[in-house]
Amino acid sequence: MKNRIVRFATPGIDEDIQPKENDVPKTNKEVRPQDDLYEYVNGEFIKNAKIPADHSSVGGFITLRDNVEKTMLKEFKSLARGRKSDDPLVDKAVLLYRKAMEEDDKKRMGLPYVQKKLAYLDGLKNLDDVVSYLPYLYDNEYDLPFQIGVDVDMKDTSHHVVMITSPSIILPDTTYYQNDAGKKLLSVFQDMAEKVLAFFYEEKKAKKIVKEALRFDKVLSTLVKSQEELADYIKSYNPYDVEKLVSQMAPLKMRSFLRVRYGVLPKKVIVAEPRYFENFSQVLNEKTVPLYLSWAKLNCALSFAPLLSEELRLLAGTYSRALSGQKKSSNKEKYAYRLANSYFGEPVGIYYGKKYFGEEAKNDVIQIVKDLIETYKSRLSKNTWLSEATRKKAVVKLDKMVLKIGYPEKPNPRYYHLSFNPESSLAEIVDTLDIEENRYADSLLTKDVDRTLWVMDAHLVNACYNPSYNDITFPAAILQAPFYDIHQKKEENYGGIGTVIGHEISHAFDNNGAQMDEFGNIHNWWTKKDYETFREKTKAMIEEFDNLPLEGGKVNGKLVVSENIADNGGVASSLETMERNITKPDYPAFFLNYARIWCTKARPERTRLLLTIDVHAPCYYRADMQVRNFPQFYKAFSVKEGDKMYLPEDKRVIIW
Repeated sequence: MKNRIVRFATPGIDEDIQPKENDVPKTNKEVRPQDDLYEYVNGEFIKNAKIPADHSSVGGFITLRDNVEKTMLKEFKSLARGRKSDDPLVDKAVLLYRKAMEEDDKKRMGLPYVQKKLAYLDGLKNLDDVVSYLPYLYDNEYDLPFQIGVDVDMKDTSHHVVMITSPSIILPDTTYYQNDAGKKLLSVFQDMAEKVLAFFYEEKKAKKIVKEALRFDKVLSTLVKSQEELADYIKSYNPYDVEKLVSQMAPLKMRSFLRVRYGVLPKKVIVAEPRYFENFSQVLNEKTVPLYLSWAKLNCALSFAPLLSEELRLLAGTYSRALSGQKKSSNKEKYAYRLANSYFGEPVGIYYGKKYFGEEAKNDVIQIVKDLIETYKSRLSKNTWLSEATRKKAVVKLDKMVLKIGYPEKPNPRYYHLSFNPESSLAEIVDTLDIEENRYADSLLTKDVDRTLWVMDAHLVNACYNPSYNDITFPAAILQAPFYDIHQKKEENYGGIGTVIGHEISHAFDNNGAQMDEFGNIHNWWTKKDYETFREKTKAMIEEFDNLPLEGGKVNGKLVVSENIADNGGVASSLETMERNITKPDYPAFFLNYARIWCTKARPERTRLLLTIDVHAPCYYRADMQVRNFPQFYKAFSVKEGDKMYLPEDKRVIIW
C-alpha cells in the first residue's frame, strides 16, 4: 500500500516533457509566432494527434515515456524468457513482472490472503482495540488516520527525523468538495467502491462500509491542507516537542507507539499539518472509530483489488480513469511492468542507462550544466537589486550544488532488503515488499543521510532539484531530442535541455529554495531588504500568471509560482549561456524548440485536474507567457506593439 513513505522537502519535479523530433509535425502556418508561439509550433500536432484510449494526454513527456517503456518492455520480455541481466535486483524485478503476468483470473490466488487482512479489521470494535493494536496495524501496512515516516531533517540535512502528516483524501484537492465536479467524482468513486467490496462482503455490508468511509473522508477533507498550501513546502516544517504531539493525539497513546516503532522516543517530530493534528480529536474518537475502520477496510480492499484478477484491476481503476479522462485501463503487460518498476525502479534504471545512454552525450550535458552555473554566477555579479552579502551566499550555494547526470553507479542499499517468495500470491508478495520497504525506511532514523543517493530513476523522462541535498538530477531518459541531441543545432539544445537545466538550478532560488542554504538546511542567508525585494518580484510573477484562462478553469498564480520562477530563470540563464558560447546565435531556433518541449494535448478532465493540483503552469502558458519577458524573443520574431505576444516592458518579469 506504500502509505508511510513521507516526503515534505519535495524536489521540483517536472513532468512536462516532449515527443521525439520525428514525431513533431511542421509549424502551423495559420498562426504567426508574433501572435501565439505555442500554437505556431505545436498547433498542427495538437489538431491531428489522437490520444490513445489508455492515456489522458499525448505529446509532452508522455511520448518519450512511452518510447522508453516500449524499450524496457522488450527487455523484460526477453529476460522473462530466461535471459539473465547480470544484476540480481533486475532479475527480481523481472520475476515480479512475470508473477503479475501469470496471475490467474479464475483462481484468484491472493483472495484468501486479502480476506484474512480484512478479517483482522473486522475484529476491531472500538477505540481501545485500535489503540492496543496500533503497532500491528502500522507494521502490516493498514491505513492509519495519519501518515508517519522517516525523512531528512530540513533544518539539519545530515540527519533524519520522524515526520507525521495527514492521510490522503479521495478527491484530488479540498476545493473539489465544494463543487459539482467533485460531487460527480465522489459518485463514481462510491459506485466503484461498492462493486469492489462486493467481492469481499455481502452487498448490504459493502454499501455500509463505503458509506461510513465516505463520511470519514469528509471529516479529513475539512482539516487537511489544500494543494495551494502544500506548494509552500517550507511551511510543512513544524518541529513539535514529542509531548505536544502526544497530547494532541491523546486517544492513540503515541508515546508508546513511537517508542515501539523506533526503539527510542524521539525528542521531536516534524508535523507537516498543524491544523490537522490540533483537531485530531475530531478525526478519531469513540464515535468516529467505526467510520475510520470502514475507511481502512475500503482502502485495504482497493489497494489489493488490482493484484487479485484482471476483472478487479479494471474495476478498481474506474475512479482514476474518471479523474483523468482516460477511456480505458492500460493492458496487463504494462501494468505488470509498472508494478515491478515501482519496487525496483533504480536497478531497472541503471540497467537502462548502461545499455542505452552514451558517455559522449553525458559529458556534453555536464559541460552545459557547468556553463549554466557559471552564467548564473555572472548574472548574480551584475544583479542590481541584491546586496554584496546576499550575492556571495548565492554563489556559495551554486558552488556546492551537486550534479547527477545519467544514472548512479550503484543502487540505493534499500533494494537489497527487498525479497519475496515467488510461490506466494501476488497480493502477499506486494504486501511483503511494502512492509520491508517501510521497515528499512524506519531503520534510517539513527543513521546519517547519504547524499549520494538519487531521487529519480535513470529511465524516467524527468528532471529535478532536491532542495535538501542541493543537487540537480538529469536522468538518462530525458537526454533525448528535442530536449537534447548532440547532432541538433546548439541553439535548439539551449532552448531544450539548457532551459530545463537552468530551470532546475533556479529552484535553488525559488520562493521555497531561497529559504535553504548550500547544504539544504532551512536557513535565512538573505539581508532583510534583499528578501523583501525578492518577495515583491515573486508577487509580480504570481500576478503575471494568476487567473489566466484555460479550458476548465483558470491558472492559480500562487500554486504555480515556484515553477514559474524556475522557468523564468531557466530561460534567462540558458539564453545568456548561448550568447556567451555562440557568436551569432539563431534566436528563432532557441525559442521554437523551447515552445516545442511543452507540446501537449490532454483530455479536458486531465486539464481541469492539473489546474487544481499541479505546481507547474499549463504547458501552453509555460511557452507563451515566459518568452514575453525576454527582449531576445522580440528580436527573434520582430514582435511589435499590437502583436498578441507583445507585453509592455513595465509588465515583464525577470527575477534571475
